[in-house]
Amino acid sequence: MRIGLLAYHSACNFGATLQLFSSYMYLLNHQQTPVIINWIPEDLERYYRNCTPKTQFECQASVRKQLWKETDLCRNSQEVAQIIEKEGIDAVIVGSDAVAQCHPLFERITFPCKRIISIGKNTSDREYPNPFWGVWQDYLDHPIPMAVMSASCQDSSYKLISSRIRKEMRKRILSYKYISARDTWTRNMMVYLTKNQTVPPITPDPVFAFNQNAKSLIPSREDILNRFHLPEKYMLLSFLDKSSPSVSQEWIETFSRLAEAEGVTCVMLPFSHGNSFGSLPHSIGLPLSPIDWYAIIKYSQGYVGNNMHPIVVSLHNQVPFYSFDTYGTRHLNGLVANSKSSKIKHILSQAGLEDYRTDSLSRHPQVPDADKVFQMVKNFDTVKSEQFAAQCLESYNEMMQQILTALT
Repeated sequence: MRIGLLAYHSACNFGATLQLFSSYMYLLNHQQTPVIINWIPEDLERYYRNCTPKTQFECQASVRKQLWKETDLCRNSQEVAQIIEKEGIDAVIVGSDAVAQCHPLFERITFPCKRIISIGKNTSDREYPNPFWGVWQDYLDHPIPMAVMSASCQDSSYKLISSRIRKEMRKRILSYKYISARDTWTRNMMVYLTKNQTVPPITPDPVFAFNQNAKSLIPSREDILNRFHLPEKYMLLSFLDKSSPSVSQEWIETFSRLAEAEGVTCVMLPFSHGNSFGSLPHSIGLPLSPIDWYAIIKYSQGYVGNNMHPIVVSLHNQVPFYSFDTYGTRHLNGLVANSKSSKIKHILSQAGLEDYRTDSLSRHPQVPDADKVFQMVKNFDTVKSEQFAAQCLESYNEMMQQILTALT
């Protein structure tokens, strides 16, 4: 069966590439023919070009060509439908990733700010309608089955969506042959939009199956240590470089000294859009392929920092970690923050590892001492991590079998 995959394949984002490649390889390994639908809205392409260093943008584009086969470029739902017919695609899987976003006007208002009040702009992938919602079905002579896998709404304030849009979304959701959510916030959104007609199961991010699906492409530990000039024992620090970073330079230096006393060297790990906040004698720069990024975390002694996918990679490989979680909703320019929609909070609560997370969302968060964080990483509960990773892999495989059954 020729299965189209519709996700953030062009995103300059390490996690987005890894989760799609994991799904792509699963289908290949199970005698299916996966085809990446090359939908790239122009505004999203501009966004990544503007916020990603040129060398990293080119690196991501090169990696895509090496990892999978893409269709011709399409810019909108009508062109997606034309590609589906041209390629003879039998079914489509949407996701995983933040493919269920819809950020209404009232959510995007920032107050107070320099201009007193401002309204954030969305790229078209974060507004309804777009191809992630299956709008391309309207342009096909014969609709084909569609599944939505481990979707995330990325902190969308879904109760603020207008009644007209909610009605249209409900119709789309009820037409899916299969749907699952990556977190409780997204599941609750689907329940709300469909008035309890759909209660999606919560299923793992595909990166929880990366070692199973793409093991042959993961570089060896020796290769990673040699190419990136890493010591035998290293620990990764990675903090978003923003106006209010999660920690200070002094905190980073203190943590590094504690690690050195235990024979571990701290190394700064970049994000796809730029270097980490803070500086240390050892750092990894851009460009960096998503596969190497994965391996660097896999072979480390620990990860401390922001974002979700480093935590997923760590859990999958029993790497100790501590999360400074910035996910959730913010109001009044960060003075009021709510982490209920955090994907990291959801994952760690499922794993019974909530103690390895601190809320870094508000403007003035409580920053745990470097010594406390180091002790948490040093004494990390690898047994719980291993048990949870095994549960996620089993759940992932069950999900994929259910999807294939639903689509056929």
